[in-house]
Amino acid sequence: MKNSFFSGLSVPLCIAVFMFCLIPARAQDTEAADFFEENENSLSLSFGGKIQTVHGVQLVSPFDYAASRTFAELTTKASFGNSSTFVSLGAEYNYRNKSRTGFRLNEAYYRYAGNFFDFTVGRQVIAWGQADGFRLTDVFSVRDLRDPVASDTDSSRLATDALRLRFLHDIFTFEITAVPLFTPDKLPPFSFESGADTEFFSIDLPKTFSHGGISGKIKYIEKKSAQSPRKFTDTEAGARLSFTLPALDFALSGFYGWDKTPYHEKTGTTNTPPPNINPNITLHEKYARIAMAGFDAAIPAGDFLIRLEGAWIGGRRFEHKKPIENFIPPKTLVFNQPVEKNQLLLLAGIDWNYRGWFASLQYFEDLIVDRKDDTKRETHEGFVSFNISKTLLRDTLKLSAAGSVGANYGDMFAKLSADYALTDNLHTAIGADVYTKGVDGKGRFAEMNALNALWIKGTFSW
Repeated sequence: MKNSFFSGLSVPLCIAVFMFCLIPARAQDTEAADFFEENENSLSLSFGGKIQTVHGVQLVSPFDYAASRTFAELTTKASFGNSSTFVSLGAEYNYRNKSRTGFRLNEAYYRYAGNFFDFTVGRQVIAWGQADGFRLTDVFSVRDLRDPVASDTDSSRLATDALRLRFLHDIFTFEITAVPLFTPDKLPPFSFESGADTEFFSIDLPKTFSHGGISGKIKYIEKKSAQSPRKFTDTEAGARLSFTLPALDFALSGFYGWDKTPYHEKTGTTNTPPPNINPNITLHEKYARIAMAGFDAAIPAGDFLIRLEGAWIGGRRFEHKKPIENFIPPKTLVFNQPVEKNQLLLLAGIDWNYRGWFASLQYFEDLIVDRKDDTKRETHEGFVSFNISKTLLRDTLKLSAAGSVGANYGDMFAKLSADYALTDNLHTAIGADVYTKGVDGKGRFAEMNALNALWIKGTFSW
């Protein structure tokens, strides 16, 4: 974020950390270094990182490059006594999605750990809940969805600028989190936006309409981006109380903040007389205030793990079933704007882990609680997700298949992959992303058929 307080601190913070890192490197051969190694409050430094390259091609016409990105990440952690800092820097060159090319600060935070509490301030990843691939209570999470090919939940997750205070006990943890500077999801551009033609993936909008005896071709002329919430009263806040018991882990959570995905209100005008009008439409991007109350639980049972999660979300916006309300001659179109609804999200899953086999099955239910036949989306959407993998050749080869099937229309997404460890630090993988349409060509995955791709990936980590 251009005006973020933590973004402003990111450069000097990184410089300070790396300058700090040089001190022990020069002092390793001195008596002072030996003293710090023996002292319980000595400075401890660790470094890590990875380099990854991904390349893919479409499995459907026009068989274009679906992915071509190379990413490098460097992490460093410094700790002294009860204090520690963590910094993660990234650099990416992305041939297919130019908007992702560049340098970025992934994470940068300071943590103080006391006997019964810890406090973390800075850019950090916050993940709540038990679901795999679905967002229920995980409302603080921010995602980068601009390059979906050969991607996964962890690689698409972004950090937020936050303050976290946790009170720790043997059987419970109470967490309070505040995010004073809002960070939205990063989404692909709309197909009419400038630069969308150079991106592999963009969002298509309806090109024609018909309503009340009038019809026409739509021309989208502008997207007016929302100003990010920046007042003190715009601060997001959440609390989570989690328990760790011998036969059960469970948590209760609450949140008041912003929906990370924007909705769009429309305005339109036309100079063409009815019945065939060709309107010019402007999209006005906005973010909705939402509240969340939820729970999640994990219950071990031998080689199995049962996972449960649920969330009530109030204030979410959904597209109106009838987008056009009226036409006021000679120029003005009146739109039905997105409607505010309450949402109930439920998930039940089971994991099995045995002798190199791992299998997971989840059912996710998405309900609009107070729908009155006024939303384009149906009252109920359900998904069955699966993940099965097997390690072979002394754990050097991992074969896996994961995906999700829409319960409403039978549309599907599947990711098939084979990952081989050349060494402990060097992996190579080959895989495919497959999307299928459902009944009558409908379903959440139906419009993503262009993302069917075959890909290869190489990763070196240290």
